[in-house]
Amino acid sequence: MTSAGDQAAENDGGSPFGRPDGRGAEPAGILPDLVRAQAQRSPDTVAVESAGDRLTYRQVVAHAAALAAHLRRMGVGQGEPVAVAVPRGVDLVPALLGVQLAGAAYVPLDPEHPTDRLNHILRDAGVRFLVTADPASTPGLHAAVSVHLDDVVVPTDPPPLAPLDPDSAAYAIYTSGSTGQPKGVLVTHRALANFIHSMRSRPGLPDDVVLPAVTTVSFDIAALELFLPLTSGGRVVVARQDEVADPRQLTALLTRTGARALQATPVTWRLLLEAGWSPPPGFTVLCGGERLTPDLAERLLGEGVVLWDLYGPTETTIWSAVTRFERGVEPEFHPVRETSLHLLDERLSPVAPGGAGDLYIGGAGLAAGYLGRPALTAERFVADPFAGSAGGRLYRTGDIARHHPDGRIEILGRGDDQLKIRGFRVEPGEIEAALVRYPGVAQAAVRAIDDLGGFPRLVGYVRPADPADPPESRRLHLHLARSLPPYMVPTQFVVLDAFPTTPNGKLDRSALPAPPTSAPTDPTPRSAGLDGAAPDGAGPTESQVTEVLAAVLGRPEIGLYEDFFALGGDSLRAVQAVLLLNGRLNRQVPINALFEARTAYGLAVLLDGDDTPEPPLVALPSGHTSRLSSAQWRLWLHQQRVPDSAADNRPLVVRLPGPLDLAALEAAVTGLLARHEILRTRYRYDDSGQPALDVQQAEPVSLEVEEDDPERVLSAELSRPFDLEKELPIRFRVVRCADEDATLLLLVLHQIAADNRSRGLIAKQVRWAYRGRAVADPPLRYTDYTEWQREMAASPAVRRHLDFWRTALARLEQADLITDRPRTPSRDWRCGTVRFAVPAAVVGRLRDVAFTYDTTTRICLLTAFYAVLARRCRGTDLTVGTPVGGRHRPELNDLVGMFEDTAVIRVDVGDHPTFAGLLTRVRDAAVAAHSHALLPFEDIVAAVLDVVATMPAPGRNPLVDTMFAVHGIAADPPGFPMPDAPGTNVDLRCELTEQADGGIDGRLEFATRLFDRATIDRLADGYLRLLGEMADDPSRPVEQVAVLDGA
Repeated sequence: MTSAGDQAAENDGGSPFGRPDGRGAEPAGILPDLVRAQAQRSPDTVAVESAGDRLTYRQVVAHAAALAAHLRRMGVGQGEPVAVAVPRGVDLVPALLGVQLAGAAYVPLDPEHPTDRLNHILRDAGVRFLVTADPASTPGLHAAVSVHLDDVVVPTDPPPLAPLDPDSAAYAIYTSGSTGQPKGVLVTHRALANFIHSMRSRPGLPDDVVLPAVTTVSFDIAALELFLPLTSGGRVVVARQDEVADPRQLTALLTRTGARALQATPVTWRLLLEAGWSPPPGFTVLCGGERLTPDLAERLLGEGVVLWDLYGPTETTIWSAVTRFERGVEPEFHPVRETSLHLLDERLSPVAPGGAGDLYIGGAGLAAGYLGRPALTAERFVADPFAGSAGGRLYRTGDIARHHPDGRIEILGRGDDQLKIRGFRVEPGEIEAALVRYPGVAQAAVRAIDDLGGFPRLVGYVRPADPADPPESRRLHLHLARSLPPYMVPTQFVVLDAFPTTPNGKLDRSALPAPPTSAPTDPTPRSAGLDGAAPDGAGPTESQVTEVLAAVLGRPEIGLYEDFFALGGDSLRAVQAVLLLNGRLNRQVPINALFEARTAYGLAVLLDGDDTPEPPLVALPSGHTSRLSSAQWRLWLHQQRVPDSAADNRPLVVRLPGPLDLAALEAAVTGLLARHEILRTRYRYDDSGQPALDVQQAEPVSLEVEEDDPERVLSAELSRPFDLEKELPIRFRVVRCADEDATLLLLVLHQIAADNRSRGLIAKQVRWAYRGRAVADPPLRYTDYTEWQREMAASPAVRRHLDFWRTALARLEQADLITDRPRTPSRDWRCGTVRFAVPAAVVGRLRDVAFTYDTTTRICLLTAFYAVLARRCRGTDLTVGTPVGGRHRPELNDLVGMFEDTAVIRVDVGDHPTFAGLLTRVRDAAVAAHSHALLPFEDIVAAVLDVVATMPAPGRNPLVDTMFAVHGIAADPPGFPMPDAPGTNVDLRCELTEQADGGIDGRLEFATRLFDRATIDRLADGYLRLLGEMADDPSRPVEQVAVLDGA
């Protein structure tokens, strides 16, 4: 109901739908009360699920009540805005409800949105308290107090909470603002309850409905998906981000969960149909956010669905009018419960039948107003002249409509510049304000133009301050992506010498010219191959790919090497392109293929590559004899050669807040070992002299609580070697904290059983099980993966990866790292550690550099590492090893094991590069290496032995002597000082860990047999200096920076 052709039933003048005072009838319970009442009726029914995780109604209410009590103890006030930035998953729902139960109003933040925008919302809303899952989930967000769900104690008997005032604030949702910044709309419990009760009756959903939640939490319509099923015994399925973005995965989710209803925007419904979705009989389609076109309605009805069209602005609480589409029946919108629609002239008098006027909405759904903007509230929320008592209000929607003689209302368009893009409300003024903040832009304008697929896309227009130096489109795109969500970033930019104006001197948007229909090709291909050469002409696949990409971008042609996303492509158009290519090429192109390739040439290379299928990854029968994986072989052999080495030990700390429940902790640890047999596996020689797995039976685990210094305990355990033949590769210690009401579970694991991601999984699963949450068994065992790896090594599918490495490492002559002492043929594994810190300000400037050069902050950090190594090496052909996750199949995501391997990144640092030049080399080498890191490191070494220039000397590692890794913020526990590494198997390792304040903690771990600590101290100082210089001036030649003085 947002454009011509949509209709609504009007109740004008003296008979508005709802009470004259606009308050509506007293709701039969507000949302938190409705959910708690349902939990009383069906406590053990699953209420929320996501990616295999589940919460029952009892658990949802218990977690929400615990968070509410926690927030009350911390001083959260009645009606205070509390931000919630929790990733998509089962924790999102109790987090939102918990804020409401505390008497506060939640401010939902999508962690996927730009940090700059989220921080603006935090400041604008005056947020003191920010609720997050853990310290790692929301880096870069700043609030006075961060509340981590992991730190909230969930008691068995939640304390009673004070009743909530229906007229208090329930949430504040931010929408695009015409003044250049987003604005917050404050909605009361009364308005939200009125909406929930109305939706339960019309359109109405079955009490036991399974409803996938696919909408970002920052869009107000998400409240229907997250809460409506919980008021009647239904189940919410929170879709993962990749399921939301990929219509094929969303189709699979709908089928897998048995969903019979879904709310989505027209764009999503169109993509689902194009992806081949076939709904079951009677499937309920809730469509809203923008105009439902007749052709889409006809396609949906042709699938046999029950089709509802929904209309309403955020200021009137989600949806204000609904209609059911049926063939042969004229659609007629009806206001929702206790709501009135009015078509009025400039004097707020009803327009005559056949006349046009402004659409106003009144009734119980009206928001309280705009957060902190009383003048704007008074402008848009006006006194209701038809109310029977004082206090009634109307909201001026900004929609222009016509009153038909039969009572219908036809929406003609907007009375202002507001747009709808993919269902989201967009104010061009906000985008224009962001554009003029870019240096060199004197004036900006934005308009929407339909692309060839019928989807509206944004086009940005700029007038440069210097006509001789217009800004590059790619730079404008990157600039906006830092502060605006993806749907608000224009897909194309046009440079104008002057903007068209109306006779009174105002911008004439309708006269802005259509964007150019051709684009220059990039003469310097970024993805032309290892040798940088481009083909003489486009082949059949390249031609089809360029045609499809041009079509979805609304251009007649694009260059082979132009970046699809820099030209204005986004996730929606990437999905469109892939679906079109599926039809043209008659194959299943991966949805993420274009995100990885970025150019038509790169995508064609992927599609023309060896498409030999990989062997299937399946669960093997119990009792199947399995061998060690390649990584386990390496770790096992090292332990046999050096049995007193602790170099492969890794620490883990899990903080358990509140009084310790020892029985619950023992049950959680017992369950962990039962789920992951690799954690209860010993390693012994079999009769043939080969290492074999000796899986132990799952037994109850008994733990003892100690009163000791946890740092000392963990350091001692970490330095104690494992005897893998006689003991399990995991050890537990439980230490009570002396200075807080918490207990620490200290773990030491051998890498043969758990890589870095596995340690995070272990912490999460222990914590969840300890809190009484069910943890699903993984569909596979680690031994299933080892058998797959063995089959993959013998498969033709591995050939293209082997060929890549033979080419990438051909003629490698490993540069010598200058040491303080000569190398010896044998290693002793002793390790020293130098710690340093990268300030948050430097990291922030590096992030700017990364945006400018289309890369990541991590690549900037790696580039500086190459720069400092160049000062300490003989030769310019440098290789650095970086860890890769090794979990390229989704079935492995929740499995504990040693999947991590090493990618070799080869970069020539010669020819006096600038920081920017070196950054480009490192970026391209890293992207290529990681895309072919499917092979175990040992297989890479074996494949290149005959093509490298030199073999490693005794005492050196093959291919790499140095390692580099960047880790995200540690989820648990914040601030715990991890002990130094007990040993090292390389000459030098740089370990960086992101911090919640935006800075980075760094460690240089070095072989003490080769280096003095003073040398590594200078190396750390030089690295910090290079990072600072790169952040300040990436155009500066690297060699001009003085580092390693006295080295």
